[in-house]
Amino acid sequence: MARFILGYCCCYSKMKNIKNIRFDFSIESISKFTYPNVTKNDLLRAIDELEHFERSTRTLDRSKSFQYFQLQSLIILLLNIMLALWFLVLSITDSETIRLYAGDIFVSSSETKVLNYFCHMGAIIPCMGKIFILYLNHSEKKSFLDIFVEYKESLKGPDAESSLLSNRENLFRKQYYFLIKLYNYAPFVVVFFLLILHTSMVTINYSSLKLYIMQIIHIAIFVVFYYFIAASALWLLFIVVVAALFACNSIDSLTTECGNLNSITNYTWANALSFYHKPNLLSNWLDCINMQFAWIFMALYVYLAFHNILIFFYLTQFTFAYFGVPLLLIFTNVLILTILYSSVYLGALVGQKVHLLHLAFYRISIDTGNLFNIKVALKKLHFMEQIQARKMGLYVGNYIYVDNNNILLLTLECGSLCLLFCSNINRNNQ
Repeated sequence: MARFILGYCCCYSKMKNIKNIRFDFSIESISKFTYPNVTKNDLLRAIDELEHFERSTRTLDRSKSFQYFQLQSLIILLLNIMLALWFLVLSITDSETIRLYAGDIFVSSSETKVLNYFCHMGAIIPCMGKIFILYLNHSEKKSFLDIFVEYKESLKGPDAESSLLSNRENLFRKQYYFLIKLYNYAPFVVVFFLLILHTSMVTINYSSLKLYIMQIIHIAIFVVFYYFIAASALWLLFIVVVAALFACNSIDSLTTECGNLNSITNYTWANALSFYHKPNLLSNWLDCINMQFAWIFMALYVYLAFHNILIFFYLTQFTFAYFGVPLLLIFTNVLILTILYSSVYLGALVGQKVHLLHLAFYRISIDTGNLFNIKVALKKLHFMEQIQARKMGLYVGNYIYVDNNNILLLTLECGSLCLLFCSNINRNNQ
């Protein structure tokens, strides 16, 4: 009977975990379920693996110790820009000779120009990310990555922890560990998927042995080039997600501290002064992110939104000889929308939590009477004026504040523009 009860309890516990994953599908729940106990040493080893992978793919050199790192990284960028231009040339040329020696994998398809153009788009977007990372490597200004270096150093201390994370440190540790493990395999998965896709297209569109050999050679070159640029593009996506999670956990931690500080029994001048320093530090770090990401966020935002509308228009206005072409375009459009809305959602999540932190600040009313301290009061006043002058959070191009209203605005504008564009063209063709 005891064994039965023990077995039932174990099964119930497992089913409860599975239920939590089923109904709370988020990075937080996945990290809790997959890595229930991530120690400081586990995360330190994972961060070392990440830094080694960054150097091996010539993505980022945190130590600035490798002599020819910048040159090799620049060569990788130039080779991939040539690859993107190669697809662009194939999308506009009608010369059979150029198509032969360029190894056009869509040569037998009636939609060859369109497919090559979208391959060009897929190659140029990672190049934009690589240009930003080169700038980040070369810049002598303080990088937003410094806070992760400080976090790594805090993990090495016996009792030390990040001053911003406080009671959310364990959760962020799990999320950081999970994302590092995910990123270590992501470039291989992406390149393998592209290799299978391109090889399948070559096999389906087989026309002659000479052209087939040229196509295989170019696919081999394409895979080698694209592996390094894909690693950089995915690193940029990875670091944006990590920064957003760090900001969210830090804001949650500060909101909790703010609530505790509002209790008269826990209030001291030293605790208040230490606390008011943290929101200023977080605000300055978010400003650093906005300043360094301003132009790349704006460029990617405009480029992806434009091609989202372009693909939608092409899908609704043209017919295709092969069934696989619209499927490929639909997949591309869904991928673009996923990247756009995921990025905007993370920014809006930061904005929501910042709003709660602002409300918690306005509820603090204990810096009066016998507990009044001029230094603490000025620190509090400085932060409240700072958040009043410019909202703390993430921006697109340092002008568009990312919040729920902008998600709704983006959705309605893109949807109305697509429908208006397509309905007017259909009306003119009648």
